[in-house]
Amino acid sequence: MVLVVQRTLDAGFRHYITTRDSEANPEQITRLENYYAANGTWTGANTVLTGRGTGVSGAGRGATISVADLEGVIVVSTDTAQIGTPLTSDALSTAIPLTVNEQQVGWLVRQSPGIQALGAAEVAFLDESNRWLTLAGLGATALALLVGSVFAWTLSRPLRELTHAARDLTIGQLGRQVDIRGTLEVDALAAEFNTMSKALAEAEALRQRMAADVAHELRTPVSVLRGHLEAMLDGLYPLDSAHVAVAHDQTIHLARLVEDLRVLTLAEARQLPLERAQLDPVALVEQVLEAFEPLALDGNIQLNRAIPAKLPTVVGDITRLRQVLSNLLTNAMRHTPAGGEIKVEIAPVADCLRFSVANTGSWLSTTDAARVFQPFFRARAASEKDKSGSGLGLAISYEIIRLHGGTMTVESRDNRVTFEFTLPCGD
Repeated sequence: MVLVVQRTLDAGFRHYITTRDSEANPEQITRLENYYAANGTWTGANTVLTGRGTGVSGAGRGATISVADLEGVIVVSTDTAQIGTPLTSDALSTAIPLTVNEQQVGWLVRQSPGIQALGAAEVAFLDESNRWLTLAGLGATALALLVGSVFAWTLSRPLRELTHAARDLTIGQLGRQVDIRGTLEVDALAAEFNTMSKALAEAEALRQRMAADVAHELRTPVSVLRGHLEAMLDGLYPLDSAHVAVAHDQTIHLARLVEDLRVLTLAEARQLPLERAQLDPVALVEQVLEAFEPLALDGNIQLNRAIPAKLPTVVGDITRLRQVLSNLLTNAMRHTPAGGEIKVEIAPVADCLRFSVANTGSWLSTTDAARVFQPFFRARAASEKDKSGSGLGLAISYEIIRLHGGTMTVESRDNRVTFEFTLPCGD
């Protein structure tokens, strides 16, 4: 910028000097015309051009002033070397006509030498201007370097902290949180990093807890099965159908647990295949309730329903949705005391249907309600009543509903637990 300004200032200032020296002097033009009117010739008009004895400066510093006749030949000039030479076309185009009695009698030409037109004062002005421009440029450069360095450090410092925190994640220090103050973009990046780090820590904790739970769940049936087989091999137990049946039951339990783990893993990875079709929600619920009515009768539990006669269809996998309803009803049966009630409802909500399964005689704390859909989780109040089951039913149901594009929630109020899930309506 300094170089551009210096070049522009120099060229502009020189143009100004040249233009100023080339401007016509109206008084000089009048005196030249009066001189020709009085003498009828241009001979001796040098005194008018140079201003000698007139009190008027005819020529600017370094400028050449000439008078040419009508043919364009110079007859009078402050530079005697030009007398007798014809004007160039460029000079003639800028010449000023001289007239007497409305008749042209010649041409007045001013020619500036341009770059030589600068005197000591003008040169000093340009030198001083260039010196200050150079100093200003150096000062601006130093300031830009200082501000740029501060700005770069301000931007790089939080990024370095984020880099260190990310490196900690790679070596297993999950959950690392960073407290960064910077630009809006850096703050947003830090917030996303903290969220990701927290999610990774929670996922790792869940993975470790699930691995421990799986090992625990598998250990019991394997131990029972091994104990019975060893006892029969050692002759402590007779090899009869009763003891073989115990071992067989444990293998069935193991197979069910392994299958539940497979389904849950596929559902969480969104790889569980679904055979979607148009379904009648009323028929779906009635079929499941019909299978549970004998169990409710044996347990002295009222199995009620609140289902409208006409409802829109839903799109889903009928086998998986039956599995969800069966899991919810099985869970409700386990935790409903004799004389209690289980109520199944369907209600249209916006563009979907809401299914709910509520049972009396049990409760969930706020903490338990937040974790009830985690694999192998059992609430304290529920675990006191339920010693069976794999603890995967609700987790599988939650993932199946999520694969269908719905949501599942749980609410505990007034000694009643209500599980609700939604399914989008069909076309």
